[in-house]
Amino acid sequence: MKKNLSWGNLPIEKDIEILDYDKKFFNKSEIKILTHGKGRSYGDVCLNTRLLSLANHKKFLKVDKENSLLTCSSNLTIKEVLNEIVPKGYFLPVVPGTQNITIGGAIANDIHGKNHHTSGSIGNFVKSIELHRSDIGMITCDENNNKSVFNSTIGGLGLTGTIISITIELKKINSIYMETVSKKFYSFKEFIELNNNFEKNYEYCVGWLDLVNLRKGSFRGVLLAGNHLNNETDKVNILKKSRQISFPLTLPFSLINKITIKILNSLYFAINKEKKSTKQTYRSFFFPLDIINNWNKAYGKNGFFQYQFVVPSKYAESFISKFIEILNENNQTPALTVLKKFGSIQSIGNLSFPREGVTLAIDFPNKGNSTLKFLQLLDKLVISHEGALYPAKDARMSKEIFEKSFPNKNIFKRDIDPLFSSFFWERVK
Repeated sequence: MKKNLSWGNLPIEKDIEILDYDKKFFNKSEIKILTHGKGRSYGDVCLNTRLLSLANHKKFLKVDKENSLLTCSSNLTIKEVLNEIVPKGYFLPVVPGTQNITIGGAIANDIHGKNHHTSGSIGNFVKSIELHRSDIGMITCDENNNKSVFNSTIGGLGLTGTIISITIELKKINSIYMETVSKKFYSFKEFIELNNNFEKNYEYCVGWLDLVNLRKGSFRGVLLAGNHLNNETDKVNILKKSRQISFPLTLPFSLINKITIKILNSLYFAINKEKKSTKQTYRSFFFPLDIINNWNKAYGKNGFFQYQFVVPSKYAESFISKFIEILNENNQTPALTVLKKFGSIQSIGNLSFPREGVTLAIDFPNKGNSTLKFLQLLDKLVISHEGALYPAKDARMSKEIFEKSFPNKNIFKRDIDPLFSSFFWERVK
């Protein structure tokens, strides 16, 4: 038995048992289980008292070049997949902010990226899923077979069974490099105007906010945008192994506090000068935080909450104004804030999070009850603006907030594997 923490590094009081996945296991288990990937979900959506690991299960990957399709085992990480397909001239249609999650986890959380306005979430590109269920065994799910389970497995938080493999549509690329631009902004209205203009010419757009260094009621930020370089003479090649810094251990105290956050935000704002065009590798553009292994340990033994939500665009400006008011009235300091605009492409998953609007992902050091009470205030604000919270980042969402965020909950419940559950699901079901 061991303590197993998710990426938020929040203390878990329950003992957790991790077992290797076995096809015969389902026949002899009466205890609720959950399949576990790399543990990169921030909260308890990836946790249960008994976890199944595919870490030692056979890995495989093959590319159908004629149809630009990837079929691979779910236990491969995005990094492992990209290392194989990029030299062949392909890229995943959607990637998150880290390449250290499994493909199975990406599907189970229906990840979104910096290109939602052009591509939507990753579930829109999934052609089929091989799923092992405890009640009916191994099944294939797609648009024509077990469609209901297919739609519930995409974004289904791992609750419909064990994802064994997936087939997904790839995008063709000609280079490991990105053409990127950056522009500073000093208000939400300015961000929206810049983002709308950038979306016309760039596949990927993302904003970073500094909410701690300006006078009350305001903020500043940097908007980054990019495209895959499409020069036929710039042949795709293999990236050299990148240098990484490792955070060695979890400290008894947090290095992330009001002073260090102000310093880091000032440095980031200064370093990201406005640039009309820059060439950088896909790794540095998509996965900048991956250069520091275990950066979550910097928050210390109490960990941190990442709070991500989306509100419809028509309410976004009003919401941001009230959000900043609440932030200033409470003694909570956002360590990292990422701002993106979701497009109108609908996700197919019954529990998929992405939907049209503006989304913020914010890291808050865990200060105990004061942080929890503060996040409850934000919950009410989000729901009052017809918004929703993201389960993959959650560690404390209530059943009421979950149901208001995901109106298809009852449709999804019909497809849950009877043997599967999670700490998150037990809280919100």
